[in-house]
Amino acid sequence: MAYKLSKNNLKIKHVLIASCIVFLSVALLVSCLRISSKPEIVFKYDTYLKDTPEIRVLLLDDVKTAEISIHQPYSISNLDRSVGLVQGIDLSKSTIRLKSGKFLVEPIDSPGMSKGGGFVIEADGKVEITLHSEGGYISLNNSKYLGKILLVPGSDEHFSVLEEIGIETYLTGVVVSEIPEKWQDDAIYAQVVAARSYAVYQKKTKNNSSFHIGKLGLAYHGSYTNKLRINEIVEKTRGVVMVYDWEVMPGYFHSTCGGHTEDINLVFGLKSIPPLSGVQCGYCGKSRHYRWEKRLKKNEVERKLQNYKFDIKHIYDIVAEKKGLGGHGSTVKVKHSGGTNSFDANVFRLMVGPNILRSTAFAFKEEGDLFVFNGKGWGHGVGLCQYGMEGMAESGFQWFDILKYYYPGIDLVKIY
Repeated sequence: MAYKLSKNNLKIKHVLIASCIVFLSVALLVSCLRISSKPEIVFKYDTYLKDTPEIRVLLLDDVKTAEISIHQPYSISNLDRSVGLVQGIDLSKSTIRLKSGKFLVEPIDSPGMSKGGGFVIEADGKVEITLHSEGGYISLNNSKYLGKILLVPGSDEHFSVLEEIGIETYLTGVVVSEIPEKWQDDAIYAQVVAARSYAVYQKKTKNNSSFHIGKLGLAYHGSYTNKLRINEIVEKTRGVVMVYDWEVMPGYFHSTCGGHTEDINLVFGLKSIPPLSGVQCGYCGKSRHYRWEKRLKKNEVERKLQNYKFDIKHIYDIVAEKKGLGGHGSTVKVKHSGGTNSFDANVFRLMVGPNILRSTAFAFKEEGDLFVFNGKGWGHGVGLCQYGMEGMAESGFQWFDILKYYYPGIDLVKIY
């Protein structure tokens, strides 16, 4: 799938509410879209993709059980062989597990396959669960999903669960999970476009992978929502993405930068480009994560690292190194009685716990039997600062100005 938008092959017509400026190029129509009753420039090329892209989201990874319920007609089929396996009208809350190459579906109120209500699904490849009518959802571990649910068998009776869903439907669930619904309209518009850009980019770069987006990198608590305001904003910006050098770019975002966003090369080791090289942010000071302190028992930190098979005991220093302008470390060195271990900073944060260490922008000290981390911001620090986005919207900035501030050098293009 190609996502390159070449100016050399496109004819550009730039429409500004009262006047027109024609740029010489060849076949891309650029028009002014009115979104949120405000005029702004969006390059319109909505025939670029014929249909709304679908993406696959990793919901559960390498699990032994999952809980599911469905309250409308559905079917279950073998995705790899296109063979129908089960059809039903209703599925009460049940447990799914994998045993001897078969998925067992057992009602929770009457466990055991011999007690009625349960059934067996041959797991020869991926298994797909599809709804047959609109308005309902599939409940998985108490989150609600509108897309197709895919069960992917693994090894040792473990399996993964994916959702296959249209990007526009997926976006509502992401935005509701990521930011408060009460935030300013322009903040929500900016979040929607950033999240759409990220999703389309992941679809492009991971098109042949089993999934395009994992839950670990963002908040996503299900695609089924009743948030009319969010739905309307998603629809008004339908197909609008950010591009840099006429390629769709990943709209990375995070909660709070703490004063300066970070360069993508330092954080993720990816090629640095102007939209993701970091900018000063003076708008996220209202976030309760702008500055933070976390006090942890020494043996708690050691145990967390030992859970990942590292032989680490008696830690006496933890240092975030190779810091960027935002203060986020690229690596973390852990000094202990057995020597020194160096970790990718984000990996270290995930091992300790991303809700414990809010970011890798921290200083460390010992206090008795405690490790004290004093830090700033929440998240990886790359791209859009969500609390900064809200702060800018409260100050009167429009959504497209917000995006162009946090992602300098981007253009906005409607690609479907």
